[in-house]
Formats: sequence, structure tokens, C-alpha cells
Amino acid sequence: MVRAIGVLTFALLLPNTLLADNWPQFRGPDQGRTPEANLPVSWSATENVRWKTSLPGPGHSSPIIWEDRIFLTAFEPESTGMMASLMSRLGSNVGRLLVLSLDKRTGRILWEREVPVDSMGTLHNTNAPASPTPVTDGELVYVYFGQKGLLAYDFDGKVVWEKDLGPFPNEWGFASSPVLHGDKLILVSDSDAEDFLLAVDKKTGEEIWRASRNGTARAWPVPVIWSVEGQDQIVVSGSGTVRAYDPENGREIWRVVGLTQWVAPTPVVAHGLLFVVSGGPGGSRGMAIRPGGRGDITNTHVAWRYDRATPYIPSPVVLGDYFYMVRDGGIMTCLNARTGEEVWQERLPARGDYYASLIAAEDKIYAVSEDGEVTVVAAGPDYRVLSSNSMGERTMATPAVSDGQLFIRTDATLFAIGSSRP
Repeated sequence: MVRAIGVLTFALLLPNTLLADNWPQFRGPDQGRTPEANLPVSWSATENVRWKTSLPGPGHSSPIIWEDRIFLTAFEPESTGMMASLMSRLGSNVGRLLVLSLDKRTGRILWEREVPVDSMGTLHNTNAPASPTPVTDGELVYVYFGQKGLLAYDFDGKVVWEKDLGPFPNEWGFASSPVLHGDKLILVSDSDAEDFLLAVDKKTGEEIWRASRNGTARAWPVPVIWSVEGQDQIVVSGSGTVRAYDPENGREIWRVVGLTQWVAPTPVVAHGLLFVVSGGPGGSRGMAIRPGGRGDITNTHVAWRYDRATPYIPSPVVLGDYFYMVRDGGIMTCLNARTGEEVWQERLPARGDYYASLIAAEDKIYAVSEDGEVTVVAAGPDYRVLSSNSMGERTMATPAVSDGQLFIRTDATLFAIGSSRP
């Protein structure tokens, strides 16, 4: 489910080759946007497929990419077929947690490593034991499993360090992905027990600081780094409230109250604003927050609010002057990013539920339904569907982009779709 970071603090510092080729974290280096042109618009599970690889098991985590390597996590169930489906519906999980590395050119699995745990526990059948997306700095790959904790691997699959955390009780499971900020690996955990924001040394796994988030409830957003007047802030949405923390010591800088009880979408940054939405129990909440201020800035720094048809799970995306979001039922909304004014709201051809976050490329928005239907919508003030493409399998993970290709992970398969190369 969802990771994004501030464009000014990461994406603009990266060489163009990384922006075009590498997708090192959930939603890539620029909050679901990619500068790549000529991405595929029309395909199917069999047409315009460069390669597809059967995975050892499902997972909601997204693939990440560095040069010619793909990394992702998976859960390999002990049972197969109808028995595995029944166990999943009952919330019971018996099997292996895996970290995988694949060749980006061919889809061949280069290595897989098991992460031993004492117990998988039970969780809601809309989640999976392997939901948080890995992150890489090009030297190590960092993964998080709620049943275990944090682990760092080198590109050959050797464990460099591990930090046991939990397991923490949360019947809905874990989905927040770790993020990198300088020499720190940042993780948020909002569960039914201790709630905290954690920073560890990315080279050793040693804890640098831990900030209590007691008083929050179940939440799954990924931290976002927001640069405000030259100073970075770690922004985390949570139950009822979005908060900003100092990356050096974890102290709270500001908070804005007004989100729903359960929160999943990750904030995004654009036009000098921070955009936050939630659509869990408690209704629909959306807002744009201005930078600056300390303490409770609810009444002073909210630029606009939009409290209708906001998403429960998928993170939004900003492309150009417009802010896009999609919710269950295939309801997509386009707002003026600066003012919050509704530009259009339409129902996509693919209805059903939506878990994957939106991806934006050139002048197109990609929306993926749980049923594996990928709708490509023209970006801009006029609603226009460019194509509707079926993967033919349940799809919960957000796609990745690299070298003119879309990498789409379903429950059973990783697909490489289309290419700008022969």
C-alpha cells in the first residue's frame, strides 16, 4: 500500500538516468510520477508482454528496480489450490516469507531468501503477510515484515543486518513500507499495541531514535519527506491526524487534525503544498496543507478541503495542475491542485475495489483495480479513457516503471509490459 517522498529532497538530486531507469521505492523516486514517455497504453495478459514470471506466492508489495535488478517480497503458502484459498479467507497463514531478486531483462529469478518467523499470525483476507514494499539505495535492499522486523540484504542476497520488531497485534496486518532519508531508514508502525516512528542506521540497523505515536490507531501510510524552507520533515498520516517530525531526533513539529479513524493513503507533495486524503471509517477527508507553523496548525495552515469520494487505500497523484484520486467502485476524481476545486468526477469502466496507488506518466494516469483491470486515463481537465487492459488475475500491488516498461505484480505473476526498445 503506499510510499512517496518529496520531490525537492530526493528526485531533483538524482541523475536523469536514475529517474528514467530506477524505481528504488514504493511509487518510485517522485511520488508515483515518472518522466518516461511512450509507456504502453494498450495490452493484455498475453499481448505486448515482454516477459512474465510465475511467483512463488502472493504479496501486496510492489516491485522495486535498480539498474538490471528487480526486488520484491512474497508469501509462499504451505497449501495450494482450493485449500490455500480457503485458509486465506479464514485469515490463517502458514508458509514462508520470501525476498526475491529477478533479472529485469528476462524476469528470471536470480535468488530467493526465506525470512524465518515463529508465527505468521492471522490477518484480514484483504491483506497479505508480504505487503510492505522494499527500498534500496543501490547498495543494500531493505525489507520489512510485520511478523519479523527490518532486514538489509546485499545484491547477492546476503543478510547484512536484521532488527527484530514485534510482532505487533494488528488483525488487518502491516503495509507501511520503510523509507530512506540520508543515513537513516525510517519506519512507522501503527498497530493495536505500541505505535511509533523509528529511525535506524541504514548500514548497521542500530536504533537512532524512536518517537511514540500513542493515541493513534490502525494506519498504513508510508512516511513522506517534505522540504520546508530548506529543512526536511518526516510527514506521517495516521488515525485522525497528520503529523510532521524532525528527522534528526523524531520530535513532533506540527499536526493537523481532521482525518478518518483508519488511514492508508500516503501524502503527496506538489506546488508547495502537502496533499492528504483518507476514506476509512469516519467518512471522506481530503486537504491541502501549507508549509510552516508549529504545534496544532489545523486552523491556520489548511489551504483547502475536499470531503467527498476520497480513497480508502490508494494513494493519489499530482500531475501538472491537477490532483487525481480513485476510490472503490472505480470513482476517479480530478481536482485543481492549487484550489481544491472539482474539475471532474467519473466512474471508470473497471469498477470493484481499488488497492493499488495511481501512477502518472507523461499525460496519462494509470489506475489498477483489484480485479486486474488497468484503466489508462488522459490527464487534464477533460475526462477521457484511453484504454482498459485486463491482467486476468487479482492485482493489489502498485506498478513500477523502468526502461519504457510497466512492471505489474499480480497474486501469481510479475509482468513486464511493453517497451520503448526492440
